[in-house]
Amino acid sequence: MLIEYKVKNFMSFKDEIVLSMVSDKNRELQDTNLFQIENMAVLKTAAIFGANASGKSNFIESFSFFNNLFSESIDAKKILSELPYYKLDVDSKNMPISYEITFFLNNKRHRYGIEVDNKGVRTEWLYFVPKRQEACYFERERDEIVRTGTYFEDRKALEYIKPDTVRPFLYTLAQDSVREFAWAKDIMKYFKFYIKSSNVPETFFKKIEKKILKNTDNKIFSKAEVVSFLHDADIGVTDVSVKEKKLDDGILSEFIEFMKQKGKSVESDKLETFMHHFKYDNQNNIVGEEKFPLNMESRGTAKLYSMLYPVLYVLKKGGILLVDEIESSLHPLLCERIILLFNNNNTNPHNAQLIFITHNTLLMNPKLLRRDQIYFIEKNKYGVSSMYSLYDINLDIRSNFNYLNNYLAGRFGAIPYLGEFNLTK
Repeated sequence: MLIEYKVKNFMSFKDEIVLSMVSDKNRELQDTNLFQIENMAVLKTAAIFGANASGKSNFIESFSFFNNLFSESIDAKKILSELPYYKLDVDSKNMPISYEITFFLNNKRHRYGIEVDNKGVRTEWLYFVPKRQEACYFERERDEIVRTGTYFEDRKALEYIKPDTVRPFLYTLAQDSVREFAWAKDIMKYFKFYIKSSNVPETFFKKIEKKILKNTDNKIFSKAEVVSFLHDADIGVTDVSVKEKKLDDGILSEFIEFMKQKGKSVESDKLETFMHHFKYDNQNNIVGEEKFPLNMESRGTAKLYSMLYPVLYVLKKGGILLVDEIESSLHPLLCERIILLFNNNNTNPHNAQLIFITHNTLLMNPKLLRRDQIYFIEKNKYGVSSMYSLYDINLDIRSNFNYLNNYLAGRFGAIPYLGEFNLTK
């Protein structure tokens, strides 16, 4: 689980911003919205509010860029040549983009950081807490490992394992060809599989369609859970089915059929989802059902369906889910229910965390979110975004304090200061 995340010189974040998932010392919703690890109380959810173009989506993008540094499929030299650093001053292009992430993995706290510029990896560091004191795995400066700690273990491996100029050293240590460093593989797996973004719905359509098509119980979710979720959302869906589309390419379809006859499994990757609805007679009696392809359903239904895979995945497996504009095409009450899934020990047994961007001020509810779970991103006139929590603001909070009204009144900042929109010839 995530403890703290820092990023600097990325897009509109010229100066370092910090998202802390460590709770402050207040008792608001402590039985539902927090979980305990070691001597630390950690938040299950965090909401980020702000005006349009304030930099909220840049925050999600910063996670994506960080993850890309560890992807096998990306061209590392290309992304380093097109770094999304802060571009509205003359100095930032000569400064690195900096990340540091603190997290718990295998019941131990880790702190990993990296700085990249257009020449490659500038610095990199990895620490963890084996007992009480923080210990070093390694520190790197450019292409040289300048320090290794006791827990690095096999230092002789450095004679043949050298840092890649454009790749994290952690990525190098985690490769299958390197057998000495299981801890590096565990951390890489955490970055790749336990930090998920819901902003690529096409990918999740395919994943959930394959799960439903197989219709087998598994450790992530079953078709019954998907149908139950959609039914509880009150969108009129009674069942879901997935079918393979008929292929237009005769040669390809013949090849797939030939391979199936040979006992080989070949996926055409041409799947289509249907939402089932009851059909009624003139007396409103149920007489059957109608199946609509997903592209005939509302945008809200499609959005909810695309979110099911990442939501159910992290709730069942643990991890972090990042959602940009969680309210897009979804009713506020439905958004609230999704948040409550994470703040419920029964539906979130592995303490998965939800970090979401939203304009929906109805979610700024003291019965739903604590003050330290509400973050704001604000951009100044120089195009620099800053981030702070509601708990950081010095306010006299009473039992009847209305977060929403005070936010819209401008007491917290992070709102648009609109002109009069006078239309002239």
